Amino acid sequence: MTDFAGQVAYYACHQVYLSRRAFYIVVIDMSKNLDEECRLYDTDRHDPTGSLFHSWTYGEYFHFWLQTINTYCNDGITQKDPKDTTAIKDSMPNVNLQPVILIASHKDQLVGTCNTSETFYSQLDACLSKEQTLKQLIIPYRYFEVECPPGALTQKQQMTIDRVKKSIVETVQNLPHWGEEVPLKWFELEKSLSKRKANGEKVLKWLELKEAAKSFSIDEDDFNDVLRFLHEIGKILYFSVDKLKNTIIIDVQWFVNAFKYIITDEKHFAREDNINVLVNTGKITGQYIQEIWKDIESHRDEPCADTNLSVETDRHHDSLCQSYLNHKDEILQYMDKLGLMTRIEGHLCADNEEIYYIPSMNRTDFSIENKDEIRGKQKSAMMVYFFKSYLPHFFFFRLVVKCLKKWKVCDENSFFKNATLYKAEEAGHYFAIAVSKTSIQLQIFTRDEKVKMDEKCVKKIRQTVEDFIQEITETFHRGIIYDIGFSCSDIKITDEDEDFFLKGTDIKQEIGNSNEITCPKHFRGNYKHKIDAGKIRVCLLERKSTSFSSDN
Repeated sequence: MTDFAGQVAYYACHQVYLSRRAFYIVVIDMSKNLDEECRLYDTDRHDPTGSLFHSWTYGEYFHFWLQTINTYCNDGITQKDPKDTTAIKDSMPNVNLQPVILIASHKDQLVGTCNTSETFYSQLDACLSKEQTLKQLIIPYRYFEVECPPGALTQKQQMTIDRVKKSIVETVQNLPHWGEEVPLKWFELEKSLSKRKANGEKVLKWLELKEAAKSFSIDEDDFNDVLRFLHEIGKILYFSVDKLKNTIIIDVQWFVNAFKYIITDEKHFAREDNINVLVNTGKITGQYIQEIWKDIESHRDEPCADTNLSVETDRHHDSLCQSYLNHKDEILQYMDKLGLMTRIEGHLCADNEEIYYIPSMNRTDFSIENKDEIRGKQKSAMMVYFFKSYLPHFFFFRLVVKCLKKWKVCDENSFFKNATLYKAEEAGHYFAIAVSKTSIQLQIFTRDEKVKMDEKCVKKIRQTVEDFIQEITETFHRGIIYDIGFSCSDIKITDEDEDFFLKGTDIKQEIGNSNEITCPKHFRGNYKHKIDAGKIRVCLLERKSTSFSSDN
C-alpha cells in the first residue's frame, strides 16, 4: 500500500508509483467547500503558493486525482461492471478497469457547513460534468462517508469501516489481473531481489541480473517480460531505452527518497540563499546535491535506547549516504527520464559547479516583461498543442527536460514555472515552450528586428518539439489525445488559449495563398478579427493528420 503525499513538492514523484495493476482510494474532506481554495487551510502541510497549483480548489484537486489515475494507469481496456445499475450504465455500458474507492471523511464535522450527506456525492459528480470518462471511476456502491471522532468508534461508525474493508476485498478480487497466472520462477527472482535489497543493494546492471535470472531458468526473452512485470507492480524501476536500459533500480523508495531529500532538506532550506534560488528558480548546484546526500543526518530516526540498534542505525545511515554518492550518475539519469531533475548544459555557477534544474520546484512566473520581449520582436505564429481531455501537469516538465538535452537556454534567466526559453542552433533565433491549463505552446522569435525569421529553422524546431511530445505521450498507459494547431489571436505566450485554438488542418485550407484572412472562428460581432496567414504558412508541416494520441 502506498500513501501518496499531499504536498505539492511530491507530486512529480507520483508517476513512479502509479500503476494499472492497482486500485486507488481517494479521500476527500467533506466538511470543506469544493469551491474553496486549498491553500487557505493547513498551509504548514500544503503550501502551493506560487506554483502551478496556487489557486486550486478542493473540487479541482478531486478532478486532478481522478484524471491522474485515469491517465497514468488505465490501459484503455473496458469490461462490464455487474454491480453498476446507475443511469450512466445505460449510456456507457462499459467501465474502466481502474477502480476507485471514494471516501468522504469528516462527516461528523458537517455542522456549520453548506454540505450535507445527501448532496455531497452529487457535488463531486458535478465536478466532472464534462468528463464522462471520469464519471465511470466513481460509482455509488464504492462511495463511503466516514466520521473521524477523537475517541473510540461507535458501533455504527465501525460498521461503516467494515463496509469499506469489504469493498476493498471485493475490488481487489475484481481487478482484471486477479487470478492471472504468473510463472513461479518470476516470483523466485522477485524474492531474490528482495533479499539483495534487504542487504543494502540499490542498483543492478542489466547483464548482472540477467545472469542471476538464469539460475531460475529464465531465458532472455522471458527476462524482459519479467522486468516489465516487476516494473508495473512497483518492485523495480526500469526503462528499456537509451542509457537506462543497462541499469535497474531495485529499491524504488530509495530512489524517490533521493529526490525527496533534495526538495525538503531542512538544513539546505535553512540557508536563505539556497532556498531563494531553489524555490524561486528550481536551480541547484551539483555540489549542494552531494552535500545533501552526504548529510542525511537530519532525516535519521531519533537515537535508540538500545545501543546495538543505534549502531545498526548508524551503519544503515552510512550505507545510505554512500549508496547515493556511489550511484549518483544512475540516479540522475532516471530523474532526467522522469522529468524530475536535469543538468543544465553549458551553464556553470561562479565556482564552475554544474547546475541542475528541478522544474516542479520553480515558482517564478513568466512576467509581462518577458511576454512583451517576444511580442515586440520578430516572431512566428503561436503553435498550440491542445489536449482534448486532460494535460498532465508533469507532461510539461518532461518536455522541458527533453528540450534541455537538445538545446541550450537563452541565458541563466530563462526558467519559469510555466515557460522556458531556448536558443536555436540557427543564429539569432530563439523559442519559448510554455504551458496553459489545456495546452502546450510553442513560439519562435528573434531578439533583433533586423533578423529575418528563417522558415527552415521554424519548421525544424516545430518538428523536433512535436517528436518529443509524441514520444512523451507513449509513456502513458492511456492514449493522451491532443490536436495540433495555432492560436487565431495574437495572444501572449502562457495566456489561456482554448477559445482561440484553430486546428491545423482546418486553418491550412482557409489560408491558401492569402496573406491575411478573417478568422473562421471569430467572424462576427465584437470578436471579429483578422489572422496573419503568412506567419502560419511559415510554420506548416506536411502531414495528413493533426490529431494525435499515444495510441497512434
